[in-house]
Amino acid sequence: SIFYQITRLGLLVHKTQNEDFQVLAGSAGFLLASYIVGATGGVCALANVLGSAVCQLDNLSHCGNWDEARELQHRLIEPNIAVTRKFGVPGLKQAMEWFGYKGGFCRAPLLPLTEIQLMELRHDFTSNGWL
Repeated sequence: SIFYQITRLGLLVHKTQNEDFQVLAGSAGFLLASYIVGATGGVCALANVLGSAVCQLDNLSHCGNWDEARELQHRLIEPNIAVTRKFGVPGLKQAMEWFGYKGGFCRAPLLPLTEIQLMELRHDFTSNGWL
């Protein structure tokens, strides 16, 4: 669960605060919460599609613009879920194509998204103002 992930991140930050060590979030879905507990960045699949938005969240957080950061974080959650847990690599590849990047074809055993899945994926981006 996300609660466990944030708790664990906070503990890692605490336990390594006197070391030459940085803790990174593993998802754009909880990036803001990760910054709050002391993470220094993230390794985010969504950055392949919305890289400037993920970087903007980083900048807003590090500058202390928490209201703007929270609003942006909210808009990133659904697209992040779509390209990770919901549709995985095929969803990420398709979204990359929509945003002008080369996502390429899925290799076996992965299959391209169905028409219904494409509509759902598009909705996850359009309903949050990205498409």
